[in-house]
Amino acid sequence: MKKSIWCFLLVWISFIVKLAILSPFASAFSLSSTLSRSKASVVDTTNKPEIINNTAENLNDDVGILDVAIVGAGPAGLVLAHALLQRGYSVRVIERRDAFRPVGAAVFMHPFALNSLRSVSPEVERNLKEACTPIQIISLTSLQNKNVNVFTDKLDDATDVFGAPFIAIRFWDMLCALRTGLPDEVFRFGHDIQGFEQLKDGGVNVNYKQTAKDGEGSFRAKLLIDASGIRSKIRQQLVGDKPIPRLRATYAVASANNVKSVLGGTDHLSIKKNGFRKLAFVLGDGVSVTTASLANGDVWWTQTRFTDDPTKAIPVGNDLTLQEQLNERFAVWPSHVRGLVQATEFHEIIESTIAELPVSWKWGQGYDVTLLGDAAHAQLPALGLGVSTAFADVDELCRQIDKFGLTRKALRWYEFVRIPQTAFLQLASRMAYFINLHLGTSRKKQPQ
Repeated sequence: MKKSIWCFLLVWISFIVKLAILSPFASAFSLSSTLSRSKASVVDTTNKPEIINNTAENLNDDVGILDVAIVGAGPAGLVLAHALLQRGYSVRVIERRDAFRPVGAAVFMHPFALNSLRSVSPEVERNLKEACTPIQIISLTSLQNKNVNVFTDKLDDATDVFGAPFIAIRFWDMLCALRTGLPDEVFRFGHDIQGFEQLKDGGVNVNYKQTAKDGEGSFRAKLLIDASGIRSKIRQQLVGDKPIPRLRATYAVASANNVKSVLGGTDHLSIKKNGFRKLAFVLGDGVSVTTASLANGDVWWTQTRFTDDPTKAIPVGNDLTLQEQLNERFAVWPSHVRGLVQATEFHEIIESTIAELPVSWKWGQGYDVTLLGDAAHAQLPALGLGVSTAFADVDELCRQIDKFGLTRKALRWYEFVRIPQTAFLQLASRMAYFINLHLGTSRKKQPQ
């Protein structure tokens, strides 16, 4: 057991080191040559930007042929929109959802995420850093083996070593920070991209359906960049593969007031057990829990039960069943972990199937199209690389566009650099997942 734990830690630490040098290497090289539950997390939207449905019958009506169409208003799509607008290109962000609104729980990011953002746009990096919590402490413990107790409080040194801190942030806060500064007219909500046709004279014709009504249409763009995530229809057209479901997860953010009410009272030691700016991994009997305490007192938590069937349909609107499951699973856990569930409003809890995409050695092939982020390389969250890797994608794509312009050559060089790097990270995340699966599944001792 101890050997397995240390193998896990060595994998995790080695990737931190590798990722610290990965983006600089890529830059030098290039210059030289959740199926998800139907309930979204409800968070405080005070002073947060809200964009109503912004539609047009023809997306070329206002600008003619677009320079770049970006599919998906997620983290990667928003950062790419900033970068391209700053370079003077005409851009539209096409989003299936009907509005920009709260979604998701929280995410963890590696130092190279902020390094990539700084390279793309120092202003965007500043906006994101202001909303983030730098992680100071990381720990790994086990309920089955008290000898497993690994801890360090030296992560504040990451800025000196890697150039940026490890960070955690609520997903909606991240989207709002990345949305800041983008004009409303850039967005087209309520448009579900269906596919594309490559045009003989260059550029692509992009087909869409309007989600709020039965309308459909098409528009032209010089380049099509798909950052719409694991269910990308553009990827399905290009590659033809499907997501691989791996596990079922439940996650949420417990508000600071609720955490204090349930765990705090007059005993502040109970709150401190969740740490301050701490990322904690706890292994139980077939269940693993991750918690991250944010600077404002909120605590992000996730739980995974390894025996759950990820292919089963997720029940909708059955809070009692979910509540009973969580209470049963956390019955024997320490009070500070059990209390997080009690401190979370059940309508804020998200249950989802976590999947990955197969490694693909071709993204855009011979078209004026490419993939970005999860659409290109959706990976398991065992190493917390998803958003960080997407930001590195944007950084590399912008480097190639700066070198070759809005051309197919820029897309192919971007793919040439990023495909082997992200394939390596996908496989590493998969390996870490199976190690975690091994560590989180209890084994009966054999008789002596």
